[in-house]
Amino acid sequence: MRKKLLFLLRSKLKTYALLFLGWGIVSCIFTFVSNEMIRNRFPWITKILYQEFWKKGEKKTSSQPLADPLPIFQKPIVTEQSIHLEFPAIVEPTREIQLQSKQNGRIAKLYVVEGQTVKKGQILLTLDDDLIRLEGEKLLISAEVAKTNQTIALEKWKQAESQIEVKIREIDKKTELLEVSKTEWEHTKEIRVKKEKLWQEGFLSGLELERWKLDEENKFAQYHNIKRDRANLLSTLHLDDTREEQSFPEKLKHWKERNTVLERTEYELSVTNAKILEKQIEANKQLLSETKLVSPKNGKIFKIHTKEGELTNHLPLVTMIENGELSISFQISENDLKQIKQGKTVEFIPSFSGSEVVFGKIDRIGGYLDSRSHSIGIKANLFQKKSELLTGMFGTAKIATGERKEIILIPKKSMLGDEVNGNYLHVKNGENIEKRFIQSKVYNDSEMEVIAGLKANDLFQINVQ
Repeated sequence: MRKKLLFLLRSKLKTYALLFLGWGIVSCIFTFVSNEMIRNRFPWITKILYQEFWKKGEKKTSSQPLADPLPIFQKPIVTEQSIHLEFPAIVEPTREIQLQSKQNGRIAKLYVVEGQTVKKGQILLTLDDDLIRLEGEKLLISAEVAKTNQTIALEKWKQAESQIEVKIREIDKKTELLEVSKTEWEHTKEIRVKKEKLWQEGFLSGLELERWKLDEENKFAQYHNIKRDRANLLSTLHLDDTREEQSFPEKLKHWKERNTVLERTEYELSVTNAKILEKQIEANKQLLSETKLVSPKNGKIFKIHTKEGELTNHLPLVTMIENGELSISFQISENDLKQIKQGKTVEFIPSFSGSEVVFGKIDRIGGYLDSRSHSIGIKANLFQKKSELLTGMFGTAKIATGERKEIILIPKKSMLGDEVNGNYLHVKNGENIEKRFIQSKVYNDSEMEVIAGLKANDLFQINVQ
């Protein structure tokens, strides 16, 4: 086992040694053969293979000092590039929703923070709802009492209608008794008159006549009492306003309606009161639901304008970005308006380093020209939802014109000077070398784009010190 491990170790060391030897040979050849132009064109290969210590070793072994390297001249690289219009732009929400509470109150709790993604129906914050809940409990108790009063009023109404039937039957009975009593009284009266004639003729004693008079008075008193009781019953009811052609059930229904107005009104009032309380309970539930501010759509919290414990004041409490969509806005000059069309693709390059290009399309073109700046507002929706993009960020909006142009590129290392005093190149002019100032901008990590000061056929020095 030990021999096997030693064998594997020797084979790996041998492989690493061969790789290192190969890299050393290639690195040495590349260091001595490559020039400045090659190294600028291939920065990654240069970083791996180009090593200064090879030349330092050569200087140490050399017996004589080396002379200054001869200047190397070359023409700039000319390539074609699409022409783009560039404008400073700012990131802003595509659709901004401002949310405010329908109720006044104190903020009880916040459930979200700025920058948080929310879903439709998610609770964002709640208001203090103690008073509304207590009012709701009070209304529920009042509703139970109202239902009880409604039941009692209905029973009283039905009982009153039943009493009407009883009283009508009693009146009918009294009417019959009154007729019978009247007949008996009149009959007794007639007998008394005849008895008086017999008494006058001497056929009847005075005691017998007095007995018949007393009987007549009793019959009259009975008739009078029945008549009075019937009148009392009639005084408690309203039995007029009926037609003779109406049947007794129709008359009875009419009498019930006429004589139970108070009980019916009391019942209808209790029913109305119960309905009012039901509506108030529904309104209380609505108020209770409005103490919760929920997200109307999917989106992202942009700004929270309040804190826990603060009072609402009919101003927006939360601002959110619908669906988290972002846009950029920028201004263009009136001369560039012909290149801008709705739906055209836009490239947005954020200003922070290491950012990726975000694409979008023009959504809206301003409808008027600003008289001061002679510019028109443009808004473009971004396709990608980059998490590192935040509203308020700056960047550059690039729009392709469809045309192409030639650009001149030079290595960064061939350029001398600085931004304060100006950048320049050593340009060959016949047999002479002149110092020529140029205008340039960054093209990539190793090259600069020349804007002015250098032509495509000019020769410039690339191995400057």
